[in-house]
Amino acid sequence: MDALTTVFQFEIRYNHILNFSQIARKILSPYVRLAQSIKIENQNTIEERIVFLFDEDDYVIIAGWDRILIKGQGSLDKYRAKNSSIETPFFSMLNHISSLDEFGTIQNVLFAANYIKKLDLVDDKLLSKFMENTMKGDINKVLDKRTDISITLENKVAGEDQSVSFGPYFGKKELLRRTILPLNIDKLGDTDFKGLMAEYKCVKYKSDVSFNDFVNMAKVSDEVIDRIWKTI
Repeated sequence: MDALTTVFQFEIRYNHILNFSQIARKILSPYVRLAQSIKIENQNTIEERIVFLFDEDDYVIIAGWDRILIKGQGSLDKYRAKNSSIETPFFSMLNHISSLDEFGTIQNVLFAANYIKKLDLVDDKLLSKFMENTMKGDINKVLDKRTDISITLENKVAGEDQSVSFGPYFGKKELLRRTILPLNIDKLGDTDFKGLMAEYKCVKYKSDVSFNDFVNMAKVSDEVIDRIWKTI
């Protein structure tokens, strides 16, 4: 089985819009008819958020006073294709929000994704194989018994923060422990197997964001994950 993207999140953060709850519904109302349903969180407060649910297409868009984000599941290919939901309605919503007189500037953009890959190994062999391939020397002897393990790598350079965590994967229950949860785990197909899991995150500090930024960040994410699989 090839690696599977279980969930991703693309998030654009901007200066706080203190009167968002008073003006957002009018400018975002054209998108209500596109969604299967909507809900409003923290209604009539400074931190109001409008949630657009696109259940049939496996994604959700959340527009709020300090950010707009899209979360989807499954292959990234359909999201980075031209005229995908990233372009419309996601970036169309951002354009409406950024046209407000109250809008300041974009602060940063986040891309995060989780991946899993199946391996034909039983639990104890999976753990030992992972440790043998990634850890050398006495680090393997720190604990007498080990039931799980993960590795986190970080890279902080000017204008960008990257991190990736990876380790053994023991079945779909692990997906329910992640910070970013799949929207509908049953629609992902077979996820109840043993293998590897990786979580990638990148934050870019920039004031202009486009569809190409999503495409490029998703591409880098895939490349990082491919390098991880090759080490195991």
